[in-house]
Order: sequence, then C-alpha cells, then structure tokens
Amino acid sequence: MSIPLIVKQLEIPDNRRVIVISDIHGELDLFKKLLDKVNFCDDDILVILGDFYLKGSQPEESFHYVMELNKQPNVHVLRGNCEWGRADFYTDEMWDWVCNLPIIIESEKMIFVHAALEDKPLDEQDVIKCLTTYDFMNVYDGKPFDKWVIVGHWPVAHYHHATPCFNPVINDKNRIISIDGGYPVCKYGGQQNALIVENGKFSWEFAENYPTKIIESDHEGNEGTLNISFLERFVEIVEHGEEFSRVKHQSGEIIEVPTDKIWQEDDGRNCIADMATNHHLSVKKGDTVSVVAKYSNKFFGKKDGIAGWINL
Repeated sequence: MSIPLIVKQLEIPDNRRVIVISDIHGELDLFKKLLDKVNFCDDDILVILGDFYLKGSQPEESFHYVMELNKQPNVHVLRGNCEWGRADFYTDEMWDWVCNLPIIIESEKMIFVHAALEDKPLDEQDVIKCLTTYDFMNVYDGKPFDKWVIVGHWPVAHYHHATPCFNPVINDKNRIISIDGGYPVCKYGGQQNALIVENGKFSWEFAENYPTKIIESDHEGNEGTLNISFLERFVEIVEHGEEFSRVKHQSGEIIEVPTDKIWQEDDGRNCIADMATNHHLSVKKGDTVSVVAKYSNKFFGKKDGIAGWINL
C-alpha cells in the first residue's frame, strides 16, 4: 500500500515549551501519567511521533484518545509504521484521519519524523525509510542536519553496547535525537520518554509502572562490558540452566542471562535481547530502584533510566 509523503510546516514561537513523545504503543494510562508528570498544558506544544496504538494493553482506547487530543491546536501527531495499515476497529473517519497524518513535521529549528531521514530535501524522502529504518544514528551517513531531527521507533537501549540506558540519546555531531524508551512491549526495563525543548535546551522526563524497592544495603556495581542489542541478538548456549544460562555472544564474551528470555528463531538460532547484560547497578542503602524482574538471587532493576542487576 502506497503512503503519501505529507510534510507539515509548523511555527513554534521561541517562548513555547515543546514536548515530544513517541511510541506510546497502546499504553494509554502510562501516556496520561507522563503528560501529568511534565505538567502538559495548553501553553505547550505536544508532538507525538507515531506508533501510538499498536501492541499495548489499550490499543483502541489509545487511538481514540490521541485522535481526540489531535483536535487541540497545540497537539500534532505523526504517522508511524504501526499506523501503516487499517486496524479492525477503524471506522472510515478514523482511517481518513490516519491517512492524512503527516510523515514529517518541520519547524524553524526542528524536524520531527517517526524513524529516520535521508540526506536530501524533505519533499524527496522515502516514506518507507521515514517509518521503518532501524538504528538511524549508526546507519546515517550524510552530512550533519541543519536542524535537530527528533525520532522514535528504535529503542534507545540498543544504542548502548555496555550499559543498558533507556534515556533519550542526543547526537550532537549529526544533530539527531532518539527518544523511544521501548516501554513496555519492546524492551524489558523500558520507559516512556518525553523530550522537553525549552529556551533552546533539551531535558526529559519518563514514566514507568514497575514496582519499586528501597535498597537495604550498599551494592557495588560495575561498568558493564556487554549489553546485547536486537541487531546482535544471536548467541550460543554454553550452559543451560533452569533459571539462568550462560551464553556466548558473537563478540566472544560469555555472560549469564535469564533462561526465560532466550528464544529460538525459525532457523534454530538462539537469541536474547532483554536483560542481556553483565552490568550490575551501583546503589546505596536507602536508594529507591524500580524492579523490572525478580529472580531467586538477584533482580533486574533501574535507577535514573539506567538498568542492571542487583544481588539479593
């Protein structure tokens, strides 16, 4: 199905705060929680970078909420790859709305797109690449963009090859900002991020729904040497265990990973890309951490957007 390349021009006054959120993926309650956390109001400009309904626990509710929100003059919604085709619950009105969503929004200082841009004029972009490109920051080989390009789609934890971090990634060299926190359907430990642009400066907030735990004693962590990304997910099982298994990564490193997070692809290769790290968090007594997954002798936790193991 051919998707038209719609480029929307948007004027953003210098005194307006811009909030950018991507990949809501049907998690409506979390999206509302994040809007509350950043104190979103009518004076702000909200940009949603697509993928707002598919995969999560509240897909239809999320669609209706975002569609209604888009009626506000300060809210601007982009089309993502999850809005490619027509869902079963679409009415003709809903489908017409999706088909008229922009692929790209351009303002004086920023460009918003779901996944990626190529080094060529906006009206010559390839829609499929705009919506589906993986690993944008690493595959982009053009000259630095004249404006900041803000994208979602690719969970930012995949950009970190030693320590899993779910906070937005800012690439000053090429002027790219990637914000997809991967929560919760794409990455265990993920979060829903909001990039905040105010007075020319970038900051962020995030929301998540993991239970929390107060640390009872100091735990010395490590810097970590391996965080297996989706593109490097293939591993060899060295020792299979009921709860944890030891696997050899293509880099040659051997680490312990949860057995229940290993899967086999159709060709029989073993894969892991969640909680696949040897990074241990450094935490102090009294710290509050999020508990992503708990096992018999340790748990996978998060603090300030950075994840790792903590021994029990």
